[in-house]
Amino acid sequence: MAGSQSCRVYVGNLDWKVSWQDLKDHMRSVGEVMFADVFEEPGGRSKGVAIVEYKTPEDAQAAIDQLNDTMVGERLIFVREDREQRRGKGSGKAGKGGKDHRYDRGSYGKGGYSKGGYGKGSYRKGYSKGKGGASPLRVGPRDKGRLVYVGNLPFRAAWQDLKDLFREHGEVIRVDIAETPDGLSKGYASVLFETAEEAEAAIEALNETDFQGRNLMVRLDNYI
Repeated sequence: MAGSQSCRVYVGNLDWKVSWQDLKDHMRSVGEVMFADVFEEPGGRSKGVAIVEYKTPEDAQAAIDQLNDTMVGERLIFVREDREQRRGKGSGKAGKGGKDHRYDRGSYGKGGYSKGGYGKGSYRKGYSKGKGGASPLRVGPRDKGRLVYVGNLPFRAAWQDLKDLFREHGEVIRVDIAETPDGLSKGYASVLFETAEEAEAAIEALNETDFQGRNLMVRLDNYI
């Protein structure tokens, strides 16, 4: 963590019912929180992602180390460094003291996620068995452009349900849903396509579409 971003962390997989005050109360357990900003749809519904700024870089690092995979509301959140470098018009809600900390729509707008990917260990841990019931998905540089991240996934969704949805847009090699040690879905998954073109087609077609009562967040997984 360095530079102007060193005090901010990105929080994902946030329960829709959690307010910025709820989140702030949780995040302040490791340090002094300057603000908590939950991103919202135009209609006021939470996007399930947020930015939290701490007073010091040390507090922010403590949040990443200690609060990743902790329960807030009815979901396990993931916490990583906020890699967004620009600040502009976005769709967040002001946090403590009415401060309006908003972020560039090009990175956090549609789908509510930055293209920067997610920190090591944030959601790579614990995947369910996917196609063929084999071990968790292993990917490398050759898979860049073919691996898709799927967020805001209904907890009841099975990997086969997800595969059936994504195979409408290309040849799906593998689907892996992240799980807790107890075998419960964490609400996000990875989908590996045969080609980069098929992955892009799936993103264009399925991002922010309804799946079993939730709007999916679909983007390229850049952490490979």
